[in-house]
Amino acid sequence: MKKSYTLFISIILITLFSFLAISILETKALRSSNLSNQYLYIQGKNHLEFFKKYIIDSDLKDITSLEIKDDFFNIIAKIEQKDSIFIINILVKAKDYDISLYEQIIKE
Repeated sequence: MKKSYTLFISIILITLFSFLAISILETKALRSSNLSNQYLYIQGKNHLEFFKKYIIDSDLKDITSLEIKDDFFNIIAKIEQKDSIFIINILVKAKDYDISLYEQIIKE
């Protein structure tokens, strides 16, 4: 009888510590995923700011779209001209992650 209680308590403790270990590992994995998404968001925002400055400083005559080749991001600008006003839609989207940034600029 004494051995059965010892075995039962041992099984309960092993189960309890197993659930606790799984919970800790899931939290660490989620934290790591959040850090990589945050890093990619910051990198995408930097790409967007660079592309915006590049477009503002450029002559956009007869250009309908621009694209920058990158290993991790799709960086695209669609340009519409209405009289002397340019409407520029910039999209920066991560290739392997669910991160995308969009901005519309009006250049006169």
